[in-house]
Amino acid sequence: MLALGPGARAAGYGLVHKGSVASTMDEARGHVGAHRTDPCWFVADEQTGGRGRHGRTWMSPPGNLYATLALVAPCEAARAAELSFVAGLALHGAVASVSGLGHPHLGIKWPNDLLLGSAKVAGLLLEGVQIEGRFAVLVGFGVNILSAPPETPYPACCLADAAPAATRDAVFAALSEHWLDAMAVWQSGFTATRAAWLAVAHGLGTQVRIRPPGGEVSGLMRGIDARGCLVLATADGERTFDAGDLFFGD
Repeated sequence: MLALGPGARAAGYGLVHKGSVASTMDEARGHVGAHRTDPCWFVADEQTGGRGRHGRTWMSPPGNLYATLALVAPCEAARAAELSFVAGLALHGAVASVSGLGHPHLGIKWPNDLLLGSAKVAGLLLEGVQIEGRFAVLVGFGVNILSAPPETPYPACCLADAAPAATRDAVFAALSEHWLDAMAVWQSGFTATRAAWLAVAHGLGTQVRIRPPGGEVSGLMRGIDARGCLVLATADGERTFDAGDLFFGD
């Protein structure tokens, strides 16, 4: 049975669970538009119009986890991007606790994917919205529990490949709890979140390629800076990137 963890319930988080929706992000947006201010999770068994970064279609068949957390005024708009790293840590902690897997086999790929080995097992989507003068952040999670989409730009896999006993409901309950832990770390400052993120990041110290708007850049992955931007040591010196698709290897 899908349910919040006990800590999340005690902290006042809500849960709306539906069978089929266009997108849990749209459901969460409606929550904000209805002048609700309580933090609330929206979970669907399947999505007919799921989306990922840059407007990409997210295949959403039954059996996987599709969830969005609606947060009204969680921070100043200028700090909203930091919540992507909070979400990554929460997701890593949840999957690790349910599957028994850990770093480096389970790692976070900048800016917002979870990798199992070298394949994507989960993705995140963060949207900041202004609705009738109210700022909110929608944090979307998609976890491949039983199936993974074919022919993706980056290799994908499902959690069942490595942890057959892991279930969607168990991952979600753990996610709702680990979100609280990751938020508590972040509330002490992004420095602590950055350190925790780097401890489970995939690819530190290795050669990578990033495709920001306008071309491709190669370099050694140094980590992230105080704003969460990717730091690469390139042939032209150290460079930072605030967006782009990241690939590992030459």
